[in-house]
Amino acid sequence: MPMESSTQSGVSLQHHPATNIVKNPHRSRRSWIIACAILLVFAGIFAYGIVSRLRHAATVRAETTQMSLPSVSVATPERSALLQEIVLPGNVQPFTSAPIYARTNGYLKTWYADIGARVKKGQLLAVIETPEVDQQLQQSRSNLATSEANLKLSEITKNR
Repeated sequence: MPMESSTQSGVSLQHHPATNIVKNPHRSRRSWIIACAILLVFAGIFAYGIVSRLRHAATVRAETTQMSLPSVSVATPERSALLQEIVLPGNVQPFTSAPIYARTNGYLKTWYADIGARVKKGQLLAVIETPEVDQQLQQSRSNLATSEANLKLSEITKNR
């Protein structure tokens, strides 16, 4: 509490005790220890958070590596009996087709390759019987023989 005193001039002076100026040294040290303890607790919580995140990241990385490897089932092939035959309708069309035109008229006598079979260049596909063309050939040969006979007769007549 302030104390009042008066002087000869009538001015009053107030005196304050010195207890408020000097602080307790034990109290200052206790505040510092509490602050350090709080700081250590926060540092521990921070370190625990970082360590747990690093462990979790390592676990996730290991699981990801394990899951990224493909799992493959291996089976050896074995021949087994036919269980069921399936017949389905469908059309077969070639990628390219080559039209074949007959060079002569006639009838098929022998057939060596089936439709759609693979053939080689120059391979005989069929034998065609051509009675009309054969008759024309025979007629042409007869005409040739007649012309040759007429030529010989003309040469003999010329030489006389």
